[in-house]
Parts: sequence; structure tokens; C-alpha cells
Amino acid sequence: MSSLPNVLHQKGIRIVPVTLEVGDYVLSPLICVERKSIADLFQSFASGRLYNQVETMARYYKIPVLLIEFSQDKSFSFQVSASPLPSPAQGEKS
Repeated sequence: MSSLPNVLHQKGIRIVPVTLEVGDYVLSPLICVERKSIADLFQSFASGRLYNQVETMARYYKIPVLLIEFSQDKSFSFQVSASPLPSPAQGEKS
């Protein structure tokens, strides 16, 4: 669960909990935020869900934001896949 709503509330920002069709937070009529933990980011990317979520946010909001939350006391890195994607030239016959 994200601590962002509590942090915003403590800073005096009014929070209105509602179910959204797009994104996790709407900050203004122009700004929509999709929040992801590291685990959810990888899972959403692998399933293709992330592409759909970002595409939908970009369709309805001028400023779509992807917020990646992680613990400052835990390190993480984006690792290169063991089986890289083939280049467009591979698999093409001359």
C-alpha cells in the first residue's frame, strides 16, 4: 500500500478517495499518476498491462505520470534479459 495519500494529507492537500477509470491519482484536470511498486512495474511490463495503462492516460490527460515507488533502504536495478530481442535484420531473408 502506498504512503503517498497520507504524506499529501499531512502536507494539507485535500484527498478525495474515488474509484478511477484511469490511473491511481488525478492531481488536476491535466495530470494523472499511475503508481507502481518495483514488483508491480515488472509484472505490468511483462504482461503488457503497463503499455495499455500509459496509453490510456496519455489519451485522456495532457501530463501522464508514472510514479515508481521503492524502499530507500533496498537497492534495485534493471537487469538485462538473458535472451535479448532479435534485431529487425535477424530473421529476415535476403
